[in-house]
Amino acid sequence: MFDLVIKNAKVIDGSGGPWYKADVAVKDGKISKIGKFKDVAADNIIDAAGKVVSPGFIDAHSHSDFVAAAINNAEGKITQGVTTEVSGVCGITAAPVNPDTISQLKQYLGAFMPKGLKLNWEWRSLGDWMDIVDKQGNATNLAMFVGHGSIRIAVMGFANRAPSAGELEDMKKLVRQSMEQGALGISTGLIYPPGCYSDKEELIELCKVIAEYGGIYVTHMRNESGEIIPALEEAIDIGRQSGCAVHISHHKVAGRSNLGLINKTLGMMEEARLEGIDVTCDVYPYIAGSTLISALLPKWVHDGGVDKMLNRLKDSDIRDKIAKELEEDVPGWENLVKNGGWDKIMICSCINNKSWEGRTIKDIADELGVKPAEALFDIIISERGDVTIALFMMDEDDNKKIVAHRLSMIGSDGFASSFSGILSQGKPHPRSLATFPRVLGRYVRENKVISLETAIWKITGFAAQRFGLHDRGLIREGLQADLVVFDPDTIIDKADYKNPFQQAEGIDYVIMKGEIVVDHKVCTGKVLGCTLRYSSRA
Repeated sequence: MFDLVIKNAKVIDGSGGPWYKADVAVKDGKISKIGKFKDVAADNIIDAAGKVVSPGFIDAHSHSDFVAAAINNAEGKITQGVTTEVSGVCGITAAPVNPDTISQLKQYLGAFMPKGLKLNWEWRSLGDWMDIVDKQGNATNLAMFVGHGSIRIAVMGFANRAPSAGELEDMKKLVRQSMEQGALGISTGLIYPPGCYSDKEELIELCKVIAEYGGIYVTHMRNESGEIIPALEEAIDIGRQSGCAVHISHHKVAGRSNLGLINKTLGMMEEARLEGIDVTCDVYPYIAGSTLISALLPKWVHDGGVDKMLNRLKDSDIRDKIAKELEEDVPGWENLVKNGGWDKIMICSCINNKSWEGRTIKDIADELGVKPAEALFDIIISERGDVTIALFMMDEDDNKKIVAHRLSMIGSDGFASSFSGILSQGKPHPRSLATFPRVLGRYVRENKVISLETAIWKITGFAAQRFGLHDRGLIREGLQADLVVFDPDTIIDKADYKNPFQQAEGIDYVIMKGEIVVDHKVCTGKVLGCTLRYSSRA
């Protein structure tokens, strides 16, 4: 007697191999048997004739951890087939916490938090935070990196300098603690303060610690546009000198003048692997990125934290200086405004003036009768920087090359979202709700960029292999029964930038731990996710 049997399916097992027809039986949360069954007895039987059954999708780059200590029922990921998320990326995590700098950490994370979210901040270490998430459960499973930016804040706040020898040792202790509590490795966000204040030597020393545990260095590099080559060289050299694996976050080349550089960067990764450096990347299937509005400002403006940044923006002389730099190429700083232009920067979410959401900075400036830079400064001051933006700055042909490349897997770079309640605020980037159906519907079926089997490999088996999730990601007897049943002929994304809260089509069932959590697009209300601690899977 099985708990669940999926019959008559096309099985795409996550290995990259061709589909085959089989039944899949589940017992006690595990895949119990794969084959062709007659007169099978089960509590639930799903007839998947004409449909595909695959492993549950693994989001290789997610920011759902921002709210996971308070909200556990985000529907935006689970309804698109995601059962596991790799989080704690871009250097930004809610732990570790130093009581002396907790106010700065709260400001650091504030722009990512929906209005009305209540966090009790009872945790201090990453392990404490994981315990809280596990106590209440989560819509998806979360595998965590520890954020370099948060570690830096815990030790030295937003200081724009290299750490002292003692501070570096304190940072290494926090990295070691996090690794022993189950972190996958360390992440950096090197365009954001305080991560942008670090140098390569600091990062090498921290990565030497994670190398002892077989951890991964995952990085939002210092530059993803005109200076992407030296930025990638730095990331690869950190792997070379520390001995750890390297993973490039949301790989892209931004900016109208940088078309074609992606051929060089992908070649550099291949060359690094020939040298023996373990390098991979993830990519999202959109030509717009998304980040904090404050990332548009030169990095010196952030020195000392949010309050000092806001005070600088109120000074007319400093505003003039920033406006001038926004029109220039400044060595060592990625000018996101120049990459796309004011008409390509759209407000996704803000706290106070909801009329700005879904509009570009140029539109807002024209309405106010001011220059775009002045509008930018006033928006940041009015919202205290709690604004997310979408930046339309990539090329679709470049994106297709990355998606098709053998070293890439798929990550949404999305936030926890839902179709109602506190997680339905603003106009989040549609990737938060539609990344995986978009890959399978547009990149596979419509544009034929990759085969269906390759796409499933990139969103299941490859990600599981890369991040040490060895109990999932494949349809194999004995592995976790996280599964998706979908129609390959109809699966498609519906979310867009103006109306993101539209559920994807074509996903019939999502199964976690052998239980149905999405039944014909409807969430069943079961909350079965937990944190996946690296040490516990060793």
